[in-house]
Amino acid sequence: MHATRQAVRAPSLPARGAPGFVGVLSGVALIISVFLPWYATNLGPPFSAVSAVGWDATTVARLALAAGVVIAVASAALVLDERGAIRLDPRHGDAIARTVVAAGALAVLLVAFRLLWMPDPADILSRQIGLYIAIAAAVAATLAGLAQVATRD
Repeated sequence: MHATRQAVRAPSLPARGAPGFVGVLSGVALIISVFLPWYATNLGPPFSAVSAVGWDATTVARLALAAGVVIAVASAALVLDERGAIRLDPRHGDAIARTVVAAGALAVLLVAFRLLWMPDPADILSRQIGLYIAIAAAVAATLAGLAQVATRD
């Protein structure tokens, strides 16, 4: 009796558009994080904790929001190009991918600045979830931009 062998398939690599999707999601996460709490007062009872969203706490958050919009829109354009929904000139696609890297790196610098140096009165503030989401999204956007640059033909 003769046994039939099936061919073993190698695991498939993610689609070329995957970095673009990560870029879009990172940009949207960065935008949303600006409207989440970045800081809260850490005064004890009888005072209640009051939190401040990034938008109200610092101008840096507003600049991070702008970077998030650039990241999301540029990454979406690259995804649409990969899918064939729009046609970008290769030079323009490369420039857009580099724009994602630059906007992501700017967002990392801005958010890291506010993560390390809190606004005054810093001695009564504690960091909140929005700030951590913002830094994670900014780093992910930068890495997605680098992957987009690397995978462009």
